[in-house]
Formats: sequence, structure tokens, C-alpha cells
Amino acid sequence: MLVCSILALWPQTLLRGRDVAALARSSGPAYPADAFADRGYLRRPTVLGSYQQLWYAPLPLTPMVAGNEVAAWVPQGDEGPGGYAVFTTTLTPAPSAPPIAIAWINQQQASGQIYAGVTQPGGAWPYEAPVPASRYATLVAAFEGGFQFTQTGGGFYQNGRYGAPLHNGDASLVEYDNGQMAIGTWGSEVNMTPSVEAVRQNLTLLVDHGQVTPQASITPLTTWGYSLGNLVSTWRSGIGITTNNNLVWVGGPGLSPAELGAVLVHAGVVEGMQLDINPDWVNFATYTDHGPNGIAGINILPAMIFPPVHYLGPFWRDFVAVFLRS
Repeated sequence: MLVCSILALWPQTLLRGRDVAALARSSGPAYPADAFADRGYLRRPTVLGSYQQLWYAPLPLTPMVAGNEVAAWVPQGDEGPGGYAVFTTTLTPAPSAPPIAIAWINQQQASGQIYAGVTQPGGAWPYEAPVPASRYATLVAAFEGGFQFTQTGGGFYQNGRYGAPLHNGDASLVEYDNGQMAIGTWGSEVNMTPSVEAVRQNLTLLVDHGQVTPQASITPLTTWGYSLGNLVSTWRSGIGITTNNNLVWVGGPGLSPAELGAVLVHAGVVEGMQLDINPDWVNFATYTDHGPNGIAGINILPAMIFPPVHYLGPFWRDFVAVFLRS
């Protein structure tokens, strides 16, 4: 019991590059410093007498509003062989705006799977809601898909079948057979290849080559979706990819399309797309597996309406699940 108490007091902290370099030069087993050239996550040892563990983690974000510090990144979900795959934080995007959530997904440690909903896009699919119990042990996160297919004509493809046609020029979240995901404009930046397992299209790119598209501020309702009460600033979410091939999800209340794009860029996204809008449909949940006691989930913003368990049941809309790599 004393050993457990001592270990429980060991701090868990985010490290900057200079701290990682210093740790690598310290006595004891050599750390793979090159793998953590930019940042690392230092976790207490799990066994008394063992060394601290160093895992890849996102760089701390700078504030978007002067005087509003950004919350530290917090690891979420279960630990994989290479460390945590998902980190989350909150950020204030504009003066007097409510905090929004950001999730960072390390694609070296996690794989993505696009799931069809029970009725969206319709028909039977190899990967369809719910996430089966057989995959709970490695499930670490899940987040919503895009607009309903009848509303915007978004495309859907999975394992050789089309639930809705894919369109050149549309923003596309692409899943490959190795579990990696990419984001880009269909027909130019991403295309159909033998390694493509699934595609979810929604609108056009919100972020392209590291810049918010000018269309983000043009006809924000007709272009980016009518919200409840026809508000430009409402609950919105988006997904993007960084130059290091990590995924970034952003979502929360009070976001216009331009503001959502600005946060994605601020978090390092080079290609990004809007997912969904309005309070009901913006959701990101993380999970830990408790073995015989079952799986436990938590929404990264308490105000999110659907509980984490809805991805574990016959949910009618499509979504993306994130699993630890073995």
C-alpha cells in the first residue's frame, strides 16, 4: 500500500523540447529523445524503482484571447503500448466567448474507423453502429460525422460500396486499410485507391493549406448549414490534420464557420473540414475500459447533449471511432 501511495503522488507533467533533451542526458536507461524532439508527456513510474515514462504529446497552445490561459493538455482514454493516443484541452476562441474543446489524436498510436449509422446512410454495412463489445478494450474515443446525407449531398463509401455518391471538390475524411486517416479535397488532394476503406464527405474544405477558406465568411448559413434560430455563431465541430499527420477535433458553442476554422488553424491544422452543427449533434467522447466492470465514457464538454454511451448502442447517424493500435 505504501508503494502505491508513493507512486500516486508522482507528478504527471507535459514537457517542452528542452526538458526532454535534459531528461535524455540524465542517468539511467537512454530515452529515445529524437522521438520527442518537440514535446513529451512525463508519467510517473508504474513500479517502484522503475523510471519515468516519456510519451509523445501535443505542444501547449498559446491563448487566442489575451489574458485567457489555455488549459493544459490532459491525456484521455486507456494507455496503449506507445503511450496515450488522445489528449484534450479547452480554449477561449474570442473575447466573451464560451470555452470550446480541442482533441488531439496521435495517428501513430491510434487508428480511425468510420461507422455507418443504423439509418444513415441506410442499408447494412460491415462497420455499422454500435461499436461492438469485442472492441471496447481498445476504444479510446468517438465523435460525430457530418450533416445528414439528404441535406447536403455528402458522400459515403465503405468497403467497396457507396451509401451516397462521392463528389469531386467535396471535403473528405478518408480512412485507409492501415487505420490512418487523411483529409482533403476529393479528386485532387485525396482520391480513390485500393487502400481506401471508407470516405465521409461533408461540404467543402474549411481549412486548406493552413489557411481558413475565404468562403468561411460568405453566406455562412446557406454555405455552412442553417442553425437553430438561424444563428451564425452556434455549436459547431470540425476535424483537421496537421503536418505531422495527427488529427485535431474542435467543437463547442458560439462558433461561426470562420471562428471554427481559425481555431483549427491555431491548433496546427493544415487541412480541415466542418462536421456538424447545433447542440444535439456536436459530440466527442473518450473511453476507458474497466474489464469485467464494463467500459466508461465521458464527454469532453459537460454540456454535450448525447451521452458517450450512444456510440455503444444502435445510433442512427454515422460517426468515427478511435482505437488504440496494438
